[in-house]
Amino acid sequence: MKPENKKLLLRLLLNTVLLIAIYFIAAYLQFPYIHYIYISAGIGLGFYYVIYNRGFSGKGVTPEMLPSAMSQEEKLAFIEDSKARMQKSRWVLTLLIPIIVTVAIDMTYLFILPLFGVGV
Repeated sequence: MKPENKKLLLRLLLNTVLLIAIYFIAAYLQFPYIHYIYISAGIGLGFYYVIYNRGFSGKGVTPEMLPSAMSQEEKLAFIEDSKARMQKSRWVLTLLIPIIVTVAIDMTYLFILPLFGVGV
């Protein structure tokens, strides 16, 4: 595993632990808006990620797939820009995934576990 990917994985794990802890501590302290804050942050980060990456229109694209109206240099520049944007925006996933995991854990705790007689 590349050192860059190790750092990214470490950030992902650290953010997951921190965001879960913050969420449940705030819920324990009866902060009523924590759920809305996490949902809003998740939606905002999700929209940012998709918009910044131009809807993933350049993911897996080859020069042959692009319009013939573009020159070869424009095609290569578009493909390289798409790859660079994906690389630069990876940090968003280190926040977005932990937020999704945190809300999923909370929903499981609130709605799924009581179906099996466990939990609240």
